[in-house]
Amino acid sequence: MIRRVFGIGIVGFLLLVLAGCVAPRTFVKTLEPTWASVELREDVTYDMAWEIVVDSLVKRFDLEILSKENGYLRTNWLYSWTGRLNERYRVRVTVKFSPGHRKIELKSEAEYGGAGMWVMGYDTRLLETIKSDIMGNIGRTTR
Repeated sequence: MIRRVFGIGIVGFLLLVLAGCVAPRTFVKTLEPTWASVELREDVTYDMAWEIVVDSLVKRFDLEILSKENGYLRTNWLYSWTGRLNERYRVRVTVKFSPGHRKIELKSEAEYGGAGMWVMGYDTRLLETIKSDIMGNIGRTTR
């Protein structure tokens, strides 16, 4: 009886550990995350676009690198994108403006695993969410 309870306990523990190692369905494993583009509306200046992009990202993330002069920013890793704290899954966002400042390139990076054994990729939901937020504020409509 004790053996059986102990065995069930071990199996249950292993299932919990393995369940924590599974990446969300929105995770895509790749070495090169996909970039998404947003063309700015004609009435939007670079300064206005920069402020809106920064404001959109700072609501969800802490910013790690911020260079308005170079049109580049990157967020810190966020471990709670899935709606709860998960130290085995993290995401961040990189934004770069084109040289003429009329287009924004966005990418989401995601990793799962932990303890120095991260699997690289990107999060499709994060990329679409950030792109939609920015597009809705300053993006050009599709013709």
